[in-house]
Amino acid sequence: MKLNYHNVFFNKIPFYLTFLIPIFLVSGPFLSDLAISICAVIFLINSYKNNLIYYYKNIFFYVFISFYVYLNISSLVSDNILFSLKTSLSYLRFGIFALSTWYLLNTNNKLLKYYFYCFLFVFLFFEMDGIYQFIFKHTLFNHPLEDPFRVSSLFGNELILGSFLSRNHPLFFGLFLFLIEQKKLSKRITLVSYIVLILFPILIFIAGERSSFFYFCLASIYILLFFPKRNVIALFLFSLFLIFIGIFIDKTINKDDNRFSNRIIDQTLYQLKFKSEVSKRLNVFSTTHEEHYRSALRIFKDNVIFGAGPKSFRLKCSEQKYLVSNNSCTTHPHNTYIQLLSETGIIGFLFVFLIFMTLCVTSFRIIYNKYFLGSYTNPLKICLLASFLITLWPLIPSGNFFTNWLNVIYYLPVGFFLWTINKKSQNINSTI
Repeated sequence: MKLNYHNVFFNKIPFYLTFLIPIFLVSGPFLSDLAISICAVIFLINSYKNNLIYYYKNIFFYVFISFYVYLNISSLVSDNILFSLKTSLSYLRFGIFALSTWYLLNTNNKLLKYYFYCFLFVFLFFEMDGIYQFIFKHTLFNHPLEDPFRVSSLFGNELILGSFLSRNHPLFFGLFLFLIEQKKLSKRITLVSYIVLILFPILIFIAGERSSFFYFCLASIYILLFFPKRNVIALFLFSLFLIFIGIFIDKTINKDDNRFSNRIIDQTLYQLKFKSEVSKRLNVFSTTHEEHYRSALRIFKDNVIFGAGPKSFRLKCSEQKYLVSNNSCTTHPHNTYIQLLSETGIIGFLFVFLIFMTLCVTSFRIIYNKYFLGSYTNPLKICLLASFLITLWPLIPSGNFFTNWLNVIYYLPVGFFLWTINKKSQNINSTI
């Protein structure tokens, strides 16, 4: 049988690279970034060879390419042109990767099932390894607990397990609901999936990442607004019940080592304490976070329109006029919108903030249509909107907006969303 090299290059290679991204993300930023870069390059070649102009004629790409051009303008007018251009010029790969995923789903939406199984395998392993690490203080591979208050599993000293789980949970849950609706999962896989979903918040909680636990709760509440089904509500409430039981046991039995509650509850309350007896003012998340924000806003005041340039906070914050304290300078301000103000100015900020406002308006419209008009909304679409909600949520500490690892996660749901809102409903069952 003659091998179809055209199909292998344009379809098979990006297909496998795409559904394996959850595993690549576990290994670190290199493989995941390499995979989406290869997919983006292949799709650009495919677009040219096969005239795939259709995928570029949509509001997502128009907004994305406008934002991309603006990022490069911001870099060109910054004080550190080459440093910022390294980030802004290569940013194009993320948007093209989203279009590539959309294309792959159109040509073979078995990608939905493959992606779900890959996520299921990764999450199931993390739950076994993470809980084992929490109990015995080392992983299944005998790696020690890096922080007594934070489980990290395979991520080691990079304490990002909670972020990985909470940010990918809505996409995984959406694929689960969609495949259940299409009756494409066996009873055994469905049971395993329910177990994974129940253990999700428990593992995020013991990972000790407060922002990640908030993201999980926010996404779950958002999804429950649209799917008030008994099994979904029971799943969420039962998971929270197990967490509260764990906190109670931890407080009453392990009085000298309250690992469950110290990080999430006690330390949070301590960091939010009054700054002084005179001001009686609460910190913004913590003293360190507040100092990051103040330093970033000082940079913004001197660069209101175009900002100081993408990823430039780490360079500018050490300048004397922007330095708030010895702790105020770091790689990024730990808040997406404050980072955008300081690095891309008011225009870059508005690009992302207006997307967030559009998401809010769209969500309210869907809620109105559901409760007042009785209309149906694809469960996968709702979960994808939940992914965007936690990515764009303004009132919580966040990661570096321009880091490769996070951007891979940010843009993963976009291709699925584009497919969901453009797919031909009559073709769903034929190819999964």
